[in-house]
Amino acid sequence: MREPTPGPTSIAEFEGLLAVSEQKLELLEGEVVAFAGGSVAHGMLCGRLYKALAIATQPPCHAFTSDVAVRIADRGTYVFPDASRTCEQLDPNAAYIVAPELVVEVISPESKARDRGEKLDAYHSIPSVMEYLLVDSRRVWVCVYRRMAGGFWTETTYGLGETVELRTVGVTIDVSELYAGTGRVLQA
Repeated sequence: MREPTPGPTSIAEFEGLLAVSEQKLELLEGEVVAFAGGSVAHGMLCGRLYKALAIATQPPCHAFTSDVAVRIADRGTYVFPDASRTCEQLDPNAAYIVAPELVVEVISPESKARDRGEKLDAYHSIPSVMEYLLVDSRRVWVCVYRRMAGGFWTETTYGLGETVELRTVGVTIDVSELYAGTGRVLQA
């Protein structure tokens, strides 16, 4: 296996590295980043969120798990969000999408800075992205970044007893139900 090398990496170089790597890798603005798998709670949250998206998504749109990357060529970025939704025309043989409408990241202490920093900036740069959903895997906290008319973004956080509305897919998610069984504190 070739190890990630320091310095800027092109998307073509990254795709070659990804094809032979045994590690989970992402490319953020030309920097190769290795990341570990998630906890059981992380997996539960990802599964529930993907299921909600998949149920609400009809062709020609598609919902994806973290198996499908989001490629942002002009930023040198190739990332694997926990879930995404797109209505772009797809190549079934491709490993990535380029025009998601909704991107979901379940964050951990290790990924929090990247997910709220470089990835937030990268997703904001994609004209098709209308919502970016962040869900904390360690505590009950949900945040939706939403693109508004005129291109500005709002940020709304949710907690227990609240319902998250994902306008892109027409889905509402009860925060308490989302976190049920994850071992996270569910008292207000």
